[in-house]
Amino acid sequence: MNSITDILDLVDLDIEITDIQIIGHQKILTLQTPPAVRFCPLCNFRMHSRGLKTRTINHPVLQDGYSLVLKLRQRRWRCSNPLCGYTANEEFHFVDKHKRNTNATDMLIINAFRDLSASAVSIAKKFGVSDTYALETFDKYVKLERLPLTDIISVDEVHLDLDPYCKYALIIQDFYTGDPIDLLQSRRSTSTEPYFTSIPMEERRNVKYLISDMYNPYINYVDKYFPNAVSVVDSFHVIQWINHSIEMYIRNLTKKYKQRDRENYEQQWHPEVMPDYIPQSREVYLLQKYRWLILSNQSNITYHNELRRDKHLNCLMNTYDYEDALFQIDPNLRELRDLKELYIAFNTRNAGHPMDARLDLDELISVYLQSSNPIFIDFADLLIRFHDYILNSFVMAERHGSGKIYDSRLSNGPIESINRKVKDLKRAGRGYRNFEHFRSRFLFAARRNPVITGSSNSHPVSYYQNED
Repeated sequence: MNSITDILDLVDLDIEITDIQIIGHQKILTLQTPPAVRFCPLCNFRMHSRGLKTRTINHPVLQDGYSLVLKLRQRRWRCSNPLCGYTANEEFHFVDKHKRNTNATDMLIINAFRDLSASAVSIAKKFGVSDTYALETFDKYVKLERLPLTDIISVDEVHLDLDPYCKYALIIQDFYTGDPIDLLQSRRSTSTEPYFTSIPMEERRNVKYLISDMYNPYINYVDKYFPNAVSVVDSFHVIQWINHSIEMYIRNLTKKYKQRDRENYEQQWHPEVMPDYIPQSREVYLLQKYRWLILSNQSNITYHNELRRDKHLNCLMNTYDYEDALFQIDPNLRELRDLKELYIAFNTRNAGHPMDARLDLDELISVYLQSSNPIFIDFADLLIRFHDYILNSFVMAERHGSGKIYDSRLSNGPIESINRKVKDLKRAGRGYRNFEHFRSRFLFAARRNPVITGSSNSHPVSYYQNED
């Protein structure tokens, strides 16, 4: 057992097992306490036993492949003082009065909520309780507070849409450990401003780097809330901007050829007898199936020299042939690919060298401004606007993960994986109406060593005895 037993009162030291029966896949244990002298808590007279009452409770634990059923033999006591008449039933610590489930059931239910793919209904069914009981048990014990801010934090939004006010929630993450510091109901200033200003200024002054995408309100957090910090624009979002722009260019190009094919087909067929399906032209086929040769990093592409028969084109092709065929469709595709690769190479070779990156970035901006391609002229303007924030992403820092400590660039990569957990939880629950419950469950599952405060009369306790 771990320290959660302090909250759930799972330990009884004076219990005796008086009988064990095995029926099918069930092991039935009969428990009782040894006889002892008992005195009335009101008048201190001796109490007399009025016999034993057997009580069957749910204890969903497997032992040696058997499911356990517990039968508690409880004595009923009555005060011998005729003027008092106090009566009481014997109690066991591991099960509360009038409950049919042991406190261990509560512990198992709480543990099951760490699985983001499990719904409250499936958890309740597993432990033989109602879904209302499962939810109330989780909310009773799991009360998670905000983690302290570290000197490097990440922020990002995630689409929740729990209600009209809470369309995009805000995640704050500790860069070093990857643990979510907190989840805010909305990224709107009406939520974020009172939240951040409520954090002591001394704690906010400790923040040195704030990592985000190119959303201006996030960048402005530095000036508003973190006076000693600098903004860091994540390199992933910069590259994502390029790829999205190129992909939109390819999509528009594909639409143009699809329209051409339809017009040509309409000239060959009378409108009343024209088939619904228009065969794919060579251009549309290549742009749809092999656009990845333009969008992927060249260093990640494995080029094959051997020829393979392409059934659609009815000829032998290899990777180089597909690439050349794309460039023949539109010569701009080669320029887009090559200009994109310039930034990929710049982003890779300067990791950990922000001063060298500054010189390279200025040269790269000049190349883009001199190009005739409007996509990269716009990209140069973007690099100028976020110039210093992008350079800050080349700083290296130590991260902790999988029991290891390693150097990593300042990046929002870890928070993107947490965003997926939020979406998984929302999908498994098929919608949530209670944001506080959603927040508690997400933080409980996403943190490595969550600390739960328990019910109002409990003391804070670590869910695990030892951290990773």
